[in-house]
Amino acid sequence: MIEAHPELSIVITSYNARETVARCIESIRQQRTTHHFEIILVDSSSDDTAGIVRDHYPEVQLITSPFRLYCGDARNVGLTAAQADLIAFLDADCYVDADWVNAILKAHRGESLLVGGIIDNAPKLDMVSWAYYFCEFSLWLPARRPRRIKEMAGCCLSFKRAAYDQYGPFIEGTYCSDTAFQWRLQKNGHDVLFDPAIRVCHNSSSRLGSFLSHVFEHRRHFARVKCQEKGLSVMRRLTEIVLLPITPMLLMGATLLRLRRCWRYFPYFLLSAPLLFMGYCIRCCGELTGYLSYRRSSTLS
Repeated sequence: MIEAHPELSIVITSYNARETVARCIESIRQQRTTHHFEIILVDSSSDDTAGIVRDHYPEVQLITSPFRLYCGDARNVGLTAAQADLIAFLDADCYVDADWVNAILKAHRGESLLVGGIIDNAPKLDMVSWAYYFCEFSLWLPARRPRRIKEMAGCCLSFKRAAYDQYGPFIEGTYCSDTAFQWRLQKNGHDVLFDPAIRVCHNSSSRLGSFLSHVFEHRRHFARVKCQEKGLSVMRRLTEIVLLPITPMLLMGATLLRLRRCWRYFPYFLLSAPLLFMGYCIRCCGELTGYLSYRRSSTLS
């Protein structure tokens, strides 16, 4: 019997995800859909993530790397194996609703090249995970109405292959390759369709050190990617640097405004506010380091 050509290729990236990868794959296994899809997992872990996938999920096409891959590097690898004309990305520390595949395929019936959706916080009560969640994902809080947005986090991004063929590949050796990819599409008027029927739950870190170090590194890379992709002049970089001292307060205000779409999370915002403000300050320190250390002839990592 000839297996049907997949309508959707799901590319999962993983790094030291042995505690979360099973739930991620199980949530895909439990999809309520008649559509055919494939699962490709690109793993560069130093723990037993690959072993768990290999032993328990034979339907997953497993690709391993002996050295750590940034998400952009791993997604490029996964895309070389993907067969479908629609691609959906997921991270191994996420899991999805049972109608996730159906929602993605329905959203892509339109002309939008890029589609995203809600990124929710996995149910936790500790305030570090909520500070991490608001700091990283407040742009994609639960909402009721579809809308056009400028950017979607890679763990909830899907696109038509034509987008990658024209604007790819993802830049490698850095965080924020998904941001740079979407900037290229924005130049030609391609925004992201935000569809709240698509929902991903992210397991945000409960460890303060991990949260702060990730935010610092992520934003250090962001600043360097922005300098390279947008060709920022020295004066423009100086302007960005001058604004950084007031940025944490602006970000707190912007997060609060976004909560008007999701008031049930307001108590978590209040309780995690001191840690969130700390995260925003560290975020700005990361950007400062990135802007100051950028050299056009240097690598991004």
